[in-house]
Amino acid sequence: MKTHQTRPYVVCHILSALDGKISGSFFSLPETAAAGAAYGNIRSEYACDAILNGAVTASEIYADGYLASPPKNGRPVPREDFIGATSYRNYVVVIDAEGKLHWRGNIARRRGMPDSHVIEVLTENVADDYLSFLREKKISYVFAGKKELDIRTAMRKLKTLFVIDTLMCCGGGVIDWTLLQAGVVDELSLILVPAADGRRDTASVFDQSDYVRDNSPVAFSLIDVKELDGGALWLKYKPKNNME
Repeated sequence: MKTHQTRPYVVCHILSALDGKISGSFFSLPETAAAGAAYGNIRSEYACDAILNGAVTASEIYADGYLASPPKNGRPVPREDFIGATSYRNYVVVIDAEGKLHWRGNIARRRGMPDSHVIEVLTENVADDYLSFLREKKISYVFAGKKELDIRTAMRKLKTLFVIDTLMCCGGGVIDWTLLQAGVVDELSLILVPAADGRRDTASVFDQSDYVRDNSPVAFSLIDVKELDGGALWLKYKPKNNME
């Protein structure tokens, strides 16, 4: 993968049903299991410095859900980026704009992935008590916007403060769309499972985001197509709105 001087090279790596769904009952099918194994292997082959997720996805796979209310500190905390102490050089980056996630510590663990230091991306609208909570846990955080999320600022800080050269976004659909609209997605790695779900209440590859004011359609250029075991397809695209 190439690198950028001012931000990470960003890959969206997604496992999807034929109808664009990225969650649902189709995951119980054997065809999905075969594609899922390929998905994990390809993710490892990319060997990105960091994995990025939205708050909803992170609440389900890394954090202990959401924090009802952070412990009261009563002191103002300056809106300055914070780097928590860690010896890890793999990162899990979480877009948690208003500061809602409940963490036990500053290391994210998931089967099939290396232990990774947690970095939260926040807006300055976050509560002081939540910042104190993150500092106590030695969880790193960066600010990207006052009340509205500024993805480009977040990417720049991840590069300069943590030397993250390559970053993989693994959903959900809202954060995938947010990055795409910001023009920072360099590559879409889409694994299509030979199955469909059909439900209307589950997430899709890209879902409209409250973080984005002007939602615009995005076209892609096809890079490569490969057939995988079990009839799945691995499609690689480059977004045409990509900003170097």
